Amino acid sequence: MAVKTRDLIVSLIAIAVALLGWQLWRLRAPAPATPAPAAIGHDGAPTPTQPTASAKGADAPSKIEPIRSNYRNPQLAELKSRADAGDSRASCQLGMELLRCTDVSPAEQVLAAAEENSRPDLPPEQRAYMTKLEGRARQMINECRNAPADSWKQGNHYLRQAALAGEPEAMYRYARGDSVLVDYTHLNSPEFDRWRAEAGNMLQLSFEAGYLPSLFDLMVGYSDNSSPLTGLIANDPTKARAMRLLISRLAGKPADRPESRYASLEPAATALASQWQRDYFPTVKPPLQKLPRLMPAGFASLYADENNEPACTQ
Repeated sequence: MAVKTRDLIVSLIAIAVALLGWQLWRLRAPAPATPAPAAIGHDGAPTPTQPTASAKGADAPSKIEPIRSNYRNPQLAELKSRADAGDSRASCQLGMELLRCTDVSPAEQVLAAAEENSRPDLPPEQRAYMTKLEGRARQMINECRNAPADSWKQGNHYLRQAALAGEPEAMYRYARGDSVLVDYTHLNSPEFDRWRAEAGNMLQLSFEAGYLPSLFDLMVGYSDNSSPLTGLIANDPTKARAMRLLISRLAGKPADRPESRYASLEPAATALASQWQRDYFPTVKPPLQKLPRLMPAGFASLYADENNEPACTQ
């Protein structure tokens, strides 16, 4: 029961934060012109493009320069050395480690509630879970004490660097907004405007690289405009249905019936789902036991299961 309650709370928090960010985003000035969408073939499927070409915004530098900073954390310093030498996986890891320390308020809130969670009338299993959560919160705060003062700027820099290098998880995390939307305080920054110009294509490229978590976000992007990212992707009911069919195929489960108003789109959506499965996920053998979803780094430190792999290490 405690686990279900925790999952519900985390889901509600995520939904509330996303809606708040979306409203703030809608109030901003019009976005700069976005790059042309990926080319569409005669069969309706997107044509693959090169990450560094299609994802690059108009104001992107011709070469990403290393961040000049001394790191007090030896592990981060080692990652920085590898990232600056061109290791895209290390760049992704470094970016997420830095972004994890950008906002430690969730960990601070957990510790602030420690006294309340130690009540003697609390069910033993809930008390045990909260004790474990408090331990994770202390560890996160301690690990972030030596983070650079400009962790957000550097985290965004290295995550984007890995994304432009074609690292599938980095493309997905950058497109999803794990840097610019980490706490909704960067909506008036040049990095946010650049993200708006790049995110849609970056998510598409992550999907074309066969990165499973991108399926969910792209499906929602084709369906509605309920978040900053989905608002950057043109709605397309055929592709939205094709994504749903593809997810069902990979999960080895029958798809739900289409809405009656979209029934005529089913043949085209079925064909697209088959093509995407063949082109982008040929090595995925259904049924998947679990379709992966990724938490932002800060939340993962607190709420992810113990067997959850660290960001950008797979």
